[in-house]
Amino acid sequence: MASPVKIKATVADVEKHTGSVVSYRFIPQGRVPKFHAGQFLHLALDEYRPDSQWPESRVFSIASAPSERHEELAVTVSVKGRFTERIFQTLGKGSDCWLKLPYGEFLFPPDRHLVLIAGGVGITPYLSLLKQMLEKKSEQAVRLCYGVRSAENHLFGELIERCETELPSFEKEVWCEDGSVSGEKGILDIDAIHAAAPDGSIFYLSGPPAMISAFKNRLLDLGTDAGRIRTDDWE
Repeated sequence: MASPVKIKATVADVEKHTGSVVSYRFIPQGRVPKFHAGQFLHLALDEYRPDSQWPESRVFSIASAPSERHEELAVTVSVKGRFTERIFQTLGKGSDCWLKLPYGEFLFPPDRHLVLIAGGVGITPYLSLLKQMLEKKSEQAVRLCYGVRSAENHLFGELIERCETELPSFEKEVWCEDGSVSGEKGILDIDAIHAAAPDGSIFYLSGPPAMISAFKNRLLDLGTDAGRIRTDDWE
């Protein structure tokens, strides 16, 4: 794994998905270390000086493909507290911030069947992987199970549709609580997801902490080996 590096970055683009979910695309102003799909970075708003401590920061999944690291780094922010509210209010196109990366062990082996389970903004740790798979025209078997409250919360639909169209072994299933997105109406059904998964699948869980905890416990109850359950629970 690469050692974390601190980099100043400039906001190149801001995309507001909803009133509380925003994606930022940064142009790095220094050398970006290699990272793997599924890893995360620290984002700081205050100026960093090498002779001082790292400023207050929060962690966000890296949404860019590893191959894009010299051109851009992207994250998606869900406004949930004081610091993320400050990001939402102050980071605009042309703004500078500081990034520290890479971190994390939420990694994806290339030779296993992967079941990616996402609740809401929990889709973000998978974006780097999906972009990388499209670049490589991957034939790896991957199933994305995505649960959202409504059409407004169904993020990155275009990227997911590209994966469905261009990747022969990719499949997706969407659960929407209010039925406004094509797919299953209701909430994610971990029993059904487990039943449909081939033997030896690795299950990835990303979303609200209560969902991660409940789904992990249920998978264990269903006989899934703990080594085949990966959780994105750094928050």
